[in-house]
Amino acid sequence: MKLTPLRYLLIWDGALLLLLGCVLILIPDRVQKAFQFQNLPPAVDYVLALWGCALGTMGFGYLMAAKDPVRHVVWVQIGIVRGLLECLVGIIFITRGVTTFRQAGLGILLAGVISLAYIAFYPRQSTDATAT
Repeated sequence: MKLTPLRYLLIWDGALLLLLGCVLILIPDRVQKAFQFQNLPPAVDYVLALWGCALGTMGFGYLMAAKDPVRHVVWVQIGIVRGLLECLVGIIFITRGVTTFRQAGLGILLAGVISLAYIAFYPRQSTDATAT
């Protein structure tokens, strides 16, 4: 099985998460403005920066997993679950009226596409493999 598409997906997703993590750590106030959140308490910057730490380290993990996706298949599984959870949480927050589709829609769509891509490229056991 060719794992090149999966490797590219892990690299792309990892780089995006690493970049987003850095942005959340360094300029959380601009992120709030980009997503049209206004008049939030300054303590939200701290929460966003912590989120940035988590995303940045996850991104680094995805980049390392891209070297050998079969050996590090748990990162692919995490990518699937992460994307599905992001979709679910986004939909819940929209239905509760906490956010609008304009604020959360892009994240929901991207998370769904990433989950589907990880599912499509998931490393499946080859049929020509011999049992030991």
